[in-house]
Amino acid sequence: MRQWIISITAASLLSAVALTLTPPGRVRRVTRLVCGLMCALAVAGPLVKLDINGLAASIAKYEQQAQVITGQANEEAKMMDRTYIEDRCEAYILGKAAGANLAVDGVNLSARWDDGDLVWYPWSVAVDGAFDPWLSGVIEAELGVPAARQSWRDDG
Repeated sequence: MRQWIISITAASLLSAVALTLTPPGRVRRVTRLVCGLMCALAVAGPLVKLDINGLAASIAKYEQQAQVITGQANEEAKMMDRTYIEDRCEAYILGKAAGANLAVDGVNLSARWDDGDLVWYPWSVAVDGAFDPWLSGVIEAELGVPAARQSWRDDG
């Protein structure tokens, strides 16, 4: 990099001196053309020395890193979606229980990933409260969690 900057500076200085010393007319136009080409070559110098194989390897490496980062971001987004679904379903159950004046202290819902539909869906639920057939039916009908995957814990 340092050598490239030095070559650009040298070409610019040499061009400035040459153009200053050249008399006006046809000779100055030719000198300007030669100086322009010399500066262009100095600027394009790194492109001439470019290692195509090294560049291809670097691009492949960065592509791999990008894929890893994208995969991680997708997994994080997927887990955030799961948390959101679980939280919303838990709040729904608690809301239904409160609306029916049922003594439910908490709900813990677990979601499962469906590879076919690419979505999270409620899989099982643990309710901290006495079993209530109506609420159990709501959980099954509205959220699709059958009674077999519902657990009820009555500490009272």
